[in-house]
Amino acid sequence: MPVPLFQPEKSDPSCFKNQGQTFHPDFFQFSACLEKELPAPDPDSFIGFMDKPEKHENLSEELSSHHSSKTQENHQPWSSSENEVNWLKQDALNEETELEKKLEEAELAANSVVSLIPLFKDSLAGFNENALKKKVLEKEDYIQELSSFIQKEKANTLKTSQLSHSVKSVQSHLQLQIQKKEAENDQLKSHIKSLKAKIVEWKLQLKTYEQQLVTLKQTNEQKKIALKKATKVCKERADSYMEARLSEALSASLAWKSHYEKAVEEKTDLEVQVETLKKKIMNLLEEQNKKEDPGRNSSKDFLKKLHSSELENENILLENEKLKIMLAALEEKVISVENERLELQDVEKKQKALVEVYKAQVQKLQKAVEDVKNRYEKLVSEKKLITQTKKSTLEEVRDQMESHSKELEHVHSLLEGAELELRDCQERLIYCKGKFTDQSQTVQDLQSQIDDNQSLLKTFSLEEENSPKSKCENLKQKLEMMDAENEKLERKVASQEEYLKKNKFKFKEKSAEYNALARQLEVALEEGKQKVSEEIEKMTSREQALQIKILDLESELRKKNEEQNQLVSIFSTREQHQEICLKEIQHNLEKTENQNDGILNYVQFLKNSYVSIFG
Repeated sequence: MPVPLFQPEKSDPSCFKNQGQTFHPDFFQFSACLEKELPAPDPDSFIGFMDKPEKHENLSEELSSHHSSKTQENHQPWSSSENEVNWLKQDALNEETELEKKLEEAELAANSVVSLIPLFKDSLAGFNENALKKKVLEKEDYIQELSSFIQKEKANTLKTSQLSHSVKSVQSHLQLQIQKKEAENDQLKSHIKSLKAKIVEWKLQLKTYEQQLVTLKQTNEQKKIALKKATKVCKERADSYMEARLSEALSASLAWKSHYEKAVEEKTDLEVQVETLKKKIMNLLEEQNKKEDPGRNSSKDFLKKLHSSELENENILLENEKLKIMLAALEEKVISVENERLELQDVEKKQKALVEVYKAQVQKLQKAVEDVKNRYEKLVSEKKLITQTKKSTLEEVRDQMESHSKELEHVHSLLEGAELELRDCQERLIYCKGKFTDQSQTVQDLQSQIDDNQSLLKTFSLEEENSPKSKCENLKQKLEMMDAENEKLERKVASQEEYLKKNKFKFKEKSAEYNALARQLEVALEEGKQKVSEEIEKMTSREQALQIKILDLESELRKKNEEQNQLVSIFSTREQHQEICLKEIQHNLEKTENQNDGILNYVQFLKNSYVSIFG
């Protein structure tokens, strides 16, 4: 609040109109009061008043030195926080208004003094002209010094206004920077939200991949078990089939050998019987010749016997021819049986070769199954390593993201503090604007008071000529008050300048800290983005490699299954063919056995007939 240079009495209504307002003094107002209160002028007191220019010169020197120190201090670097800048701006505005008021008061005082000089000259015409001229010259010098001091103060006010404009520009620049930072923070928040969503998606994908890996492990284990069971069953079937085939082939060969031996024995028996029959015929012929030699008495009987014997011989010859035909047929059958036996031996050899081929194929399949198992185990180990690396990388990424999130939370708290400071500054600006409007209203009121005072001066100008002594005393008091107030103002200005310097330095430090934090945030975000992109690329490449390996394994398993199915179909077709061949061989054997039985029955019939005839 401004300190008044002159406080009038409350009982005088002509000195001021509104007692509730803060009284801003001016020269016209207190001169009007002086005209009422002071008596007639005293030349000695006026001369005493004029004898004090040295004090005012000292005051002007102090003010000029203060102004020079102030101008030197204004050139120093400044930095402060946003809150302190706002406080400084408020103080600067208050100081500016106070200085403007003081300058107006000083100008009014100077103008009043200039206007009073001719009055003083007229009133002091009766005094010693030489002494008065000296005093007047001194006062004129003092007035010139005051005018120079007023000009300096105007320059200071211009500088303060420039400083206020610079403070406003700095504030606008800071507000723009804060808005930019807020926009960047919003972008960072949105980016962090997107990163969190991506991390959640990656977690879900990892869970699905783990579930898929578990299902793949289970399916692969089931396929392993099924392959083992199928290989065991195929081995058992092949072994049993080979054993059954070998046993059947051996039994068939033994049966054919026994049948062949029986046929050979029957052939030898038939040959022996034919030879015995030939011997009997020869014996009969010899007996007949012997019977013809002793006598031919009974020719008729003998002829009959010959005729009967010839008939029997013809019948025997016919039977012999039939037997020869039967023997030739039997020989042909024996040859065919031998050929069939040889064919069966060839078939057995082929089957043995096929069995060996099947054994080799089974061994190859076993080796392939072992290779597939080894590959599968390698893939399982690779999958485990990949899952472990994925987990480790994910944990690292999580740790990094947590650290980044903590840093961002710290920055967010700092930004919230900055936002709160901005809000406080805005509220203070609004408060200062309100104060400024109030002060403008008070200035308008003062201008109206000045107009009233000017009218009063015109009315009381004649009375002022009669009271110079009281006016001089009041002027002395006012000058002393002005000196005290100027000293107070100088102290205040010095303290405020020191405070401004400190706040400017703090503001620079905090702005540097904010810039460093922003750079660290940008670098951390870029590093996080790069790491996330690299991890995504690694994960995709590993997943693609795993999918390719799984597809290769599935294709190999399909091929092996197709080969096994083909082998099973070949086994089944060959089993069916061999069963058909065995059935045909059994049918042929049954036919040959029936024929041999018929031949044996016929031979026995012949034996019985020969026994009955020649017995």
